[in-house]
Amino acid sequence: MDEFETFDPALFGLWTEAPVYGDAVVMDDSVLSDAVRGVLLEIKSAEGAFSPGEELRRLLNEMTVEMRDQFSTFRRMRTAAEAALTDGDDAAQKLARADVKAATDAMSLIVRTLEKVDSLQRQLARDRDEAAERDADEGGYEEAVREVEELIEQRAQERFEKRCLAAGIDIGEPGSAGGDRTASPDTG
Repeated sequence: MDEFETFDPALFGLWTEAPVYGDAVVMDDSVLSDAVRGVLLEIKSAEGAFSPGEELRRLLNEMTVEMRDQFSTFRRMRTAAEAALTDGDDAAQKLARADVKAATDAMSLIVRTLEKVDSLQRQLARDRDEAAERDADEGGYEEAVREVEELIEQRAQERFEKRCLAAGIDIGEPGSAGGDRTASPDTG
């Protein structure tokens, strides 16, 4: 048994633009699941709407699907050629050995290509993450501080109103703790 017998090209999956967290959807029908994974939607009307990085990601995904299919084809071809090694005359066996070698070489090249595509996809994902961090750093900090301050103020107001109600203080009454703060008890 060699490394190609245990190699699963499905390990090289398709990359999404952004990471998806949580449990993946599990389909009960494995045949339908495999058929759905093999379908690539045609989106000609959206061409040009993607950034160059997004177009590269999509192209690499298409290459991954194609390479996985090619690997399976060459695996079947090699298996058939190996079966022919034991049967037939010398010429047929020589041809079968050549087919086994060609299929093995092709499978090796496909594995290296899949590894390179996966490496490129990982680099694209890192670049997207770094760009998102840079964008967040440019104006996001001040916005985040403002949001946190608003949340603190809102929570403080809620707690103040709750304590006033618990103490029996009407916060809407002039001169009370929560009423018109500009009016003094003497002028009110």
